[in-house]
Amino acid sequence: MTMKYNNLSYETYLKNELEGLSKNFSMKSYKLASQEEWQGFERGKDIRVQIQWKGNCIWEWILEKTFWYQTNTNKEDRTWMRNHADIKIERCKMALVKKPPITKNKRKVGSTQLLFEEMKKQK
Repeated sequence: MTMKYNNLSYETYLKNELEGLSKNFSMKSYKLASQEEWQGFERGKDIRVQIQWKGNCIWEWILEKTFWYQTNTNKEDRTWMRNHADIKIERCKMALVKKPPITKNKRKVGSTQLLFEEMKKQK
């Protein structure tokens, strides 16, 4: 479900797309990050973003605040941002694909015994 809105920030675009996939997706952004886990994180310049499923983090990354919040009026910037966001959106879509349910052969009681006896007669 790709929305064709212009000038959205990365945050707004990603949030809208994930909400369109499922209400179980949510996003959180944090101004702080552990230096042990995120050595490249610069306080005040970067932001840590999480995509969550039912409150559990399924994806986390850091990026510059301006890239996250800035509206994209420039076509090239908007294209680059959406390509970056679309990778995450596609992976979330793939995670939602469910395996088809296993269908069991429904047979009447005793039908398997009849089939077994028929096989014995053929031998």
